[in-house]
Amino acid sequence: MSDYNSAPWKLAEDLNAKAFNGEAMRLFDLYQATLRTGQAIIEDRTFTNCRLEGPAVVAVLTGVHFERTDFGYTGGDIGRIVWRTASGKGVVGAIPFRNCRFDGCSFFATGFTGPEAFLQQILALKTTS
Repeated sequence: MSDYNSAPWKLAEDLNAKAFNGEAMRLFDLYQATLRTGQAIIEDRTFTNCRLEGPAVVAVLTGVHFERTDFGYTGGDIGRIVWRTASGKGVVGAIPFRNCRFDGCSFFATGFTGPEAFLQQILALKTTS
């Protein structure tokens, strides 16, 4: 995990905000704050130049967009961050996002699941780390 007290990351204080800029947050904490509002899906949020930390699996639902995103360490094999379900009915235990935008963000220790078309986009990315 990163040291939240050192630059450049400022720890997000309001995890129920609609927009985050230049902030770091643990995905589990973000999800827990969402659950406390009575919602089961993180939605209608914008993340700009943020660091989102696991360990976690993100379930990408409809309306999620990634621009200039660092999906995290893959050890040279992007397939390591793709999680597929054996069921056609969804997944249990992943953190769901809907209608969210990630621009210039970095993910750390995070896997991704979602519709096959999205997973194929991830698998098509070139990696150097």
